[in-house]
Amino acid sequence: MLQLPRSLAPLALSMPALLLAGSAQAVIVLGNGDVINLGALMGNGSDRTVIIDDKMFVFESFSSSQFNANNFSVIGFISAGTNQYGLRNVGFDLTGPFGDGTLGDNLVHEMNIQYEVSVLPDYYSRGVRLCDARLTFNGSAGGDGSFSRVDETIWDLDTNTYLGQMEVYDIANTPNITKLVDAIDFCDVYGTDGYRAFEVNKDLKFFAGSENGFSTASFVRQEFSQIPSPGALALVGLGGLIARRRRGA
Repeated sequence: MLQLPRSLAPLALSMPALLLAGSAQAVIVLGNGDVINLGALMGNGSDRTVIIDDKMFVFESFSSSQFNANNFSVIGFISAGTNQYGLRNVGFDLTGPFGDGTLGDNLVHEMNIQYEVSVLPDYYSRGVRLCDARLTFNGSAGGDGSFSRVDETIWDLDTNTYLGQMEVYDIANTPNITKLVDAIDFCDVYGTDGYRAFEVNKDLKFFAGSENGFSTASFVRQEFSQIPSPGALALVGLGGLIARRRRGA
């Protein structure tokens, strides 16, 4: 079971956990591999907030004319390995029956999700900063004109500054034009010391160009790496804290 940072631990209940006990709204806590239905997350009575390790995700909107949110899941992702600072990549998987389910209708089947990701205050105060965003999926397409793709736009939430775009795709061709992983290190691109929070707009599109074509995917992974802010030598202690709580200490 995932435990929260020590300052939040007294609030923790079961997994997934309700951090605001007795309230109609509640923050959901997911450990690595823990699942919540996307429809439930976006439904009435939910504040659409998920904590995964040291990150908070607020799912602001879901829109689609072709896809039902109840058919998809959000799964917590925490990388097995750490970087040189003892910090893990944190994010989530979107899983479900992505694709163009009505072949030959000449319609792009599209889903749009907008959310924000931020470093929990307890960790931000210790110097943890967002830096890199990584996008992965297993899309596949076949038949003339068919494609499967995810396009993503990211802003610095605190300054409302556009940072960049990522894209992954499989486009039917001979051979297919394929890019299944994309990543941007915004600290490197802009020479910054990291960010507290990102605003992310994720657009998923699937199109089967003919009745003999196909466009599918079953998961889209989003993960974020992190670094210490300059002078945050206390992160050595934070890395130890993370390691200890993962061992159940």
